[in-house]
Amino acid sequence: MKKINSAILWLAIIFFTGGCQQGIKSQEPVKTKIEPVKIADYGQALFALDPVNVKAGLDSLSGEFRFFIGDDPDTLKVIQIREFIMDPFNRELAGKCREVYPDLAFLENDLTKTFGNIKTHYPAFRVPEVYTYVSGLLYESPVEYIDSVMIIGLDMFLGWDYAQYRAAGIPVYLTRRMEPRNIIPECSRQIAFSMVPENIQPKTLLDFMIFHGKILYAMELFMPGTADSLKIGYTSNQMKWCSENEAEIWRLFIDQEMLYRSDAFLNSRFIQDGPFTAGLPEGSPAMLGRWIGWQIIRSYIKKNPATDLIQLFEMGDSQLILSKSGYKPKK
Repeated sequence: MKKINSAILWLAIIFFTGGCQQGIKSQEPVKTKIEPVKIADYGQALFALDPVNVKAGLDSLSGEFRFFIGDDPDTLKVIQIREFIMDPFNRELAGKCREVYPDLAFLENDLTKTFGNIKTHYPAFRVPEVYTYVSGLLYESPVEYIDSVMIIGLDMFLGWDYAQYRAAGIPVYLTRRMEPRNIIPECSRQIAFSMVPENIQPKTLLDFMIFHGKILYAMELFMPGTADSLKIGYTSNQMKWCSENEAEIWRLFIDQEMLYRSDAFLNSRFIQDGPFTAGLPEGSPAMLGRWIGWQIIRSYIKKNPATDLIQLFEMGDSQLILSKSGYKPKK
């Protein structure tokens, strides 16, 4: 069994290295046109290097991939990169990436649409440089968005049944989201997170619910026409369970006076990702607090349609948002 260790994690963070034509389905025209996105595939370039002449190869790539390589990689960096690209497991990942993603035209097209939508609702948004890479299964960070750069680990989107995911011991609730169609939602999520003002610091369960509800609502605007299940990472059965049990979930929060408690256990139970929600009937997904927060935000926007996305993100009073939402799920 291949283990994901801190060395690989560190290496992937420092050296962001780098099919299935499944794009987003936008039912609405993009209101803001932008220049077509072009993706630089660092993973393919890196694994095409001659292991005997890594230094020369890196020098040849430093122009296009200076963000990762720098101008003159030192001996230690060269050795580390050589070890990374010679690792049989990483080479297997790189080969699978080439198989699933023979070209990235579909992803460039989908990102162009998505970035245009983001620009419409978030005028300050700067279209980032986009790179793909092979992360060595950095499953906790499949997409990184850092100011003007977005980095996508293609090896985290190779299909839910990819054997190496099981070999690495990645939980099933995560592997089922490791499909090409999940790339755009994850990119949108990271950009939405970047919009949160620094002074917004969730404390209570309600704060966290509203925080994540805003993120999911932003993703709605960024990806019009995309299934809600892809935005939150649920299966169709889990979405159905939430809809059928919405009133009961809300009653649980109210009856047990959870909303205004600052409790790490509650956050772990209702906000954090996982295979299910402990203490609830079979079929209940994790992240129920996020899902209810999403419904509260939707209700708020319905009653306060003049609120734009920037204004929504700047609102720090979760209780005020809840009060003005008039949220009351049907029994």
